[in-house]
Amino acid sequence: MSSPILDLAGVTLEVNHLPRGVRFYTQVLGLPLLEHDEDRGVAHFRVNDAQTLTLWKPVTRQPNDPRLAPLHARGASHLHYAWQIQPHELDRCKALLDEHGLPWQEIDLGTPERPDPTVYFFDPFGHGLELRGVDLADERQPVYPPTPEDGERGPHALPVLGLREVALAFGDYPAMKERLPRAYGFALAKEQPDRDFAQFTLGPEPEPDGNGTPRRWLYAWDPQVGLADMFGGDHVYAQFYARVEEVRGRVRAAGLPHVEESGVLAVRDPEGHVFEFRPPR
Repeated sequence: MSSPILDLAGVTLEVNHLPRGVRFYTQVLGLPLLEHDEDRGVAHFRVNDAQTLTLWKPVTRQPNDPRLAPLHARGASHLHYAWQIQPHELDRCKALLDEHGLPWQEIDLGTPERPDPTVYFFDPFGHGLELRGVDLADERQPVYPPTPEDGERGPHALPVLGLREVALAFGDYPAMKERLPRAYGFALAKEQPDRDFAQFTLGPEPEPDGNGTPRRWLYAWDPQVGLADMFGGDHVYAQFYARVEEVRGRVRAAGLPHVEESGVLAVRDPEGHVFEFRPPR
């Protein structure tokens, strides 16, 4: 059966200092700021025409998004997530990270025949960021393909094209591996043989990861230190494009708490993550 999950729409990070987060993501990533509300503890950025990044500063006795209050949604803590770049921009990205005074680590995720060098670094709040090259001509395209911004991000900002992946931690790994396909419809692509690490394709069918695919991904693992000393996120709030009616049927059959407004479905996973499913634009 085809997966109802279509693509990655956005991710929300938890921060303890909103202005510092705004400076980092506007200056280092070059993201246009759409909203900055100190009273609500919210900053909202445009990534591209189909994806967003949001920062939440927790405010006592006040949900950052009242719509999600019944689900007790929080922004992700120490999330590992990845950005797509064009491969020829990798050296420039490393120079820009040096310019901003940000330590980085390069790891080759490819093979000797087809290298896939990837750069890892941290934001000011301990979230782990990854820059992964993407072949824009690859046939494995997501619903909303990455497209160059033609210098829109500015000369000192990383030339990111879009969000590539989010990595979540699950205390009960076997239950997660069964639940994500059944209760939401995520397409399990593969597991790593040497650790509890599952890769889910954010698309209609499971596909191979790596080597330049423009597809987007959900990674899930037990609490562990991953590559470049990065953790999977706790209480992650992530947004996906999906065939919402199909996801709704699965969620109701699984008995998971959820809210729905204007065709957008938000669900609280038993591990505390909140997944939001939006209809295609």
